[in-house]
Amino acid sequence: MTSDKYLLNFQVAFEAIMANKLRSLLTALGIIFGVAAVIAMLAIGNGARQEILDQMKLVGVNNILIQPIVEQKEEIIDATEKEEKKKFSPGLNMQDVTAMLEVLPCIEKISPEIIIETSIVKDGIRKSAKLVGVNNDYFGMGNFEIQKGAIFSQPQIINGEQVCIIGKGVQTRFFSTEDPIGKFIKCGPLWFKVVGVLKERVESNSSDESQKLGIRNSSMDVYIPLHTMLIRYKNRALINKSKIKENTEDEAEGQTSQKSENYHQLDRLVVQVKETEDMQPASEVIARMLERRHYGVVDYEITIPELLLKQQQRTKDIFKYVLGAIAGISLLVGG
Repeated sequence: MTSDKYLLNFQVAFEAIMANKLRSLLTALGIIFGVAAVIAMLAIGNGARQEILDQMKLVGVNNILIQPIVEQKEEIIDATEKEEKKKFSPGLNMQDVTAMLEVLPCIEKISPEIIIETSIVKDGIRKSAKLVGVNNDYFGMGNFEIQKGAIFSQPQIINGEQVCIIGKGVQTRFFSTEDPIGKFIKCGPLWFKVVGVLKERVESNSSDESQKLGIRNSSMDVYIPLHTMLIRYKNRALINKSKIKENTEDEAEGQTSQKSENYHQLDRLVVQVKETEDMQPASEVIARMLERRHYGVVDYEITIPELLLKQQQRTKDIFKYVLGAIAGISLLVGG
């Protein structure tokens, strides 16, 4: 009896569908699109949230990013402008780091960086890479993990020894069949002893947003102590005066430089504060301090990656709500 009843209900439903084909089709489409929109909304929302969490892990927590502005627009200098004295800025340098530590008690850690393009040479193999001068705080603030070896020791940092920590890509490319710890690798004109290897992590340097947040692919980077970089490679703070003199002479003759020279000693500065609520006030104090120390020349950019990521999350949440409204309307029409 029960099976006959179900069969009769099925026949009645089928006849109703065949009698109202267009209405049945629209109802089915509404339900299909509504359910699909709900699934898409949940998937996009979860994916966006996971992406924000991954980026937050890469940029670190409570970090303030300070980057120098090197590029300048080329101008035609007229007679009146020649008479005006050009403002001088020492650029982003280690004295700025010292001043921040003295003035801001809310600073937990600070990581200055110097980055130069170089080439790695070993056993006749050459590969382009970045040589990065850092202190030990860099690895903790950027959530880097040491897979083999160790971070720099205090004697290695103080004495500017020729030691390095390599990315996973460097190990794969140059030490595929041997343990790199204790081995030597040539970066530019100098040889460095490998004391550590970073654990591989998923990174991206393809988008402008990632670059603005300071996220880049570091697998082919070679890290050396900051003091080693300053004493064994170029220290841009030591050539400022001569470069400024050359630029002043060019301006006096009415000439303009085709390419701006990077006069900043540091290529990046990451400041980590103790509490999240201190980030915005600290960034404002840092901005005023740098403006005073750089004699009114704003040749730096201050970014709070966490706030940018939260703004991205809000934007994606709005998109998720729009999808939810579309899903609701589709289900309502389908019903």
